[in-house]
Amino acid sequence: MGAIGYGKIRPMNERCILVAEDDAPIRCALADTLTGAGYAVLTAEDGRRALELLLTREVDLALLDVNMPELTGFQLLKIMSRECPGTPSIILTAHGEERERVKGLELGADDYVVKPFSIAELLARIAAVLRRSPGRQRAAGAPLYFPGGRLDPATRSATRTDGSAIPLSEKEFDLFRYFLSHPNRVISQDELLLRVWGLTTPGKTRTVPVTLTRLKEKLAPDAAARFENVRARGYKWNENA
Repeated sequence: MGAIGYGKIRPMNERCILVAEDDAPIRCALADTLTGAGYAVLTAEDGRRALELLLTREVDLALLDVNMPELTGFQLLKIMSRECPGTPSIILTAHGEERERVKGLELGADDYVVKPFSIAELLARIAAVLRRSPGRQRAAGAPLYFPGGRLDPATRSATRTDGSAIPLSEKEFDLFRYFLSHPNRVISQDELLLRVWGLTTPGKTRTVPVTLTRLKEKLAPDAAARFENVRARGYKWNENA
């Protein structure tokens, strides 16, 4: 299995790593290595493409080269802190550039790897970051809580705090799970159609707003009120509203 294309849907239990590196041989080698280790891989040749993928795809970890065209790794870290704060990152720095490593960590990177690096070291650092990532519990099927109840991915059930069931359809469940797994981030309709419905060429459709309306009608008012329509951009689940 090679690096996944834009429209391919990965299995829910497969961890996806974004490799953002402008050096083509290094980028390809990293993609092949990570694919061989069992990860799904997205690749970006510059910072702007990396940002596009971060905002539209479900990424479990970003591997960022510091010096990239369009947007540097440092600039990406700043944007990630606002737009996708739950996504862990590892920066790739040049040998001996301690100031780059320190700056990256100060900007929110979870770890760094110094070039040239060994494959064993890289894989070990990636595994360690994923183990301590908050997203790991979500991917593993831990319950997701919301005002008035909880969503249990392991049993695909939703229950109220009094223990009664919330009768969600399959797509209502998947849509709610996606929102709860990506709190406080604006999610476009195209992203929802791709990640929840598997539609790579969605076109014009009312599927998302209709399903979201049905979902909100089944939830307690406090929970329904946390959904926000963001004009011309999409929807957001406000975790701490």
